[in-house]
Amino acid sequence: LSGSSGCGKTTLLRVLSGLQTLDAGTVTRPAMAQTALLFQENRLLPWRTAAQQITDAAPRGGSAEAWLELVGLAGEADAKIGTLSGGMQRRLALARALALERPVCLLDEPFAGVDGALRREIMRKLRTLGRQIILCAHENDVMADADTVLRLKGPPLVDI
Repeated sequence: LSGSSGCGKTTLLRVLSGLQTLDAGTVTRPAMAQTALLFQENRLLPWRTAAQQITDAAPRGGSAEAWLELVGLAGEADAKIGTLSGGMQRRLALARALALERPVCLLDEPFAGVDGALRREIMRKLRTLGRQIILCAHENDVMADADTVLRLKGPPLVDI
């Protein structure tokens, strides 16, 4: 999903996740239990290590290291949140959302603070997960790597 700030991209993700109801119109959305949502805010727990952030969310037996590797944080399992840069925290929040192993991932600005080469690498790895991923992004390289781009304007939110 691409569009200017304030057009309604985040609101659409919140509707798709079941966290917000529509004022008008209709949306067919997946069951709440089928979705993972990455908020714009990282919402990390400062007293937990990077690995614990992931194992708290992952189904039983999930490997934190594999998710950290996917987002370029291999070797950071024992890191506390305060020692990670903003981009690293964002990638950790993304890893935690992905670790839920839900078939639908709703990602709101997943690459904020992440450099271009790393964004492209993570996008490539996301494709291997076999999940439906709907994301909001402003980065042109992310949009270039997407299967489908919906360009939006609003409010009210419309496809252009």
